[in-house]
Amino acid sequence: MKRTVRILFMPALFALLIYLAVMEITCFAQATAHKPNEMSIWQARRTMTIKPKDENVATNWEYGPIRFSPDSFEFDVNSKKAPETVRIDLLTAPAVKVKCSSSDCKITDESGRSNPRNINPGLERFLGYLHWRDAGTNDQHKWVATCWNADCMHAIETFAAAFNRLRAFAQDSSSPLHTFPQRAAAWRMLATKPPIPEEVNVQRLMAEDAIKENKPGEALNYYENGIELYPTWPEGNFNAALIAAELKYYADAIEHMQAYLELVPNATDAQAVHEKILIWQVKAKQ
Repeated sequence: MKRTVRILFMPALFALLIYLAVMEITCFAQATAHKPNEMSIWQARRTMTIKPKDENVATNWEYGPIRFSPDSFEFDVNSKKAPETVRIDLLTAPAVKVKCSSSDCKITDESGRSNPRNINPGLERFLGYLHWRDAGTNDQHKWVATCWNADCMHAIETFAAAFNRLRAFAQDSSSPLHTFPQRAAAWRMLATKPPIPEEVNVQRLMAEDAIKENKPGEALNYYENGIELYPTWPEGNFNAALIAAELKYYADAIEHMQAYLELVPNATDAQAVHEKILIWQVKAKQ
């Protein structure tokens, strides 16, 4: 009989997965305009990767896929001359903000420049490509944006917050995630595993409550907030992986499940988990 991944940590997840299958819902996460420190790094990455589905918001340049690392991200551009890769170094990049004039709103660097020359060449290219406009805007000028309705402003402000969140993470060398391999190795050596910190337990409780209310997108964010605070949390990584996969965030699902296996490599369901990862790797490329 084919083995399946056991739901080790939270029975409510079984009901969640059934709900997702029945409803055939592909994405619950409706981003809000977060402050940088209120987003997990995974939520920030998803915000920058996934284009808004609402027809009231549009960008005139479709980039991607973005490849993230802890201190940078990059993407490919098909220029007229030849394909090229644009890389943004988050360690040297300035923060960004939304700047509105009497005619448009756009993302600039923290000094208000949309072309921050001699500061970060990749960021200059990146900001130059971005463009938001309200639905129905018939503007033939490629570089002029008109972003004033609530949905458009929400999208551009959330995007800026996501960039700043990733920048803050890259520059925060004290973040537990930066030393996850070492922390995982030390955690595995402990004969008695410590309980998760109280602040992480709060994130767990909020995640479980969100699942009971059929809000898996919110549950995923709570789990990921907890993981960022305390990466050696097998339960959080396992549950976050399952929810991320059901929401079709396969790259995040793979990362969370690989972290789970790094923490409990001898888990009785390790083979089934490996098979899940292989399936998600294929789906991530589709």
